Amino acid sequence: MSFPKIAALIYGNQTHYLDHLAPLASLLGIPLVVTDFEIERLAKSYYPDLNLLYFDPVEMAERVVTQFEVVISCLPKDLFDSLFFITETLHQKHLISVWCPHGNSDKGHSSYFMEGLSKERRAFVYGQKMIGFLKEKGAFEQLEELFILGNYRYEYYLRHIEFYQKILEEKLPLNRERRTLLYAPTWDDDENSSSFEIAHAFLINSVPKDWNLIIKPHPHLKCSLESPKENVIILEDFPPIYPLLQSIDVYLGDMSSIGYDFLTFRRPLFFYNPQNRNPNEDQGLYLTHCGTIIDTNENPFEKIDEIDPASFLKIQDRVYNEVFDKHQTRAKIYDILSETV
Repeated sequence: MSFPKIAALIYGNQTHYLDHLAPLASLLGIPLVVTDFEIERLAKSYYPDLNLLYFDPVEMAERVVTQFEVVISCLPKDLFDSLFFITETLHQKHLISVWCPHGNSDKGHSSYFMEGLSKERRAFVYGQKMIGFLKEKGAFEQLEELFILGNYRYEYYLRHIEFYQKILEEKLPLNRERRTLLYAPTWDDDENSSSFEIAHAFLINSVPKDWNLIIKPHPHLKCSLESPKENVIILEDFPPIYPLLQSIDVYLGDMSSIGYDFLTFRRPLFFYNPQNRNPNEDQGLYLTHCGTIIDTNENPFEKIDEIDPASFLKIQDRVYNEVFDKHQTRAKIYDILSETV
């Protein structure tokens, strides 16, 4: 079997990378290499038209180095190089790495994260906001190639909308006559961004009978919740975000990048601010200007009808256009990557 020279890679059980690299690989017409059986299962279940390759972790470096020239991953270059340095040396071959973001989060302003991308030579971004972030962190000027993807994951969802509608009917057996709120907290990282531990129990107890509540914890959150009510669903092991966002009425989050994705639908957003940071001074709370901050002991279902959603549409549209630019054509991206070999 002959392989294309370009592949995407998820090494290990990094579930949160799947919804970023699987759609990209499909749209570019390249294979996605995985090394974890659970990632393989999820990819097969939720991403149609995907050329999926499972490589045993022990053999991964050898097979990737011998079969590909360009590899797209969400790993910063130092971590990428640590996987392949020995095998590249043995084969006297150098892989070309391309960094792909896994969301447009506001995290990283007050911690060392984006600075770790200062060694990248090629990168994907969604649009101007991410370019500005890279410049702020000193990780832009060294780039030799920059590819603008726009909102490619939404594009992928629209191409497969019937497939995802059938899946949602099975995964979310909810009364559709009720409104639905999605709570999507991030994980408890070095910036203490997550609201999950202090908010989830109160939120579950507060949900009225005429609402549905979906709780989607970040994959790094090791939660053992079970649904205590028929109108509450704890949604784990479900990587595709846009089918889920299409089906909800209101978003509630903290620092998760999913909030930026939800701007696509121009619907109400609510936010927890567990560290009581100042949204007017803290760039890490930039997205909160597109919605309403509430306390973790406030009932969001009561607050929703107090807010006029139209009052946020102008700023939601402006921020969306900052985040997601018009994308370069997939053919052009593929051609440029092929020419780098």
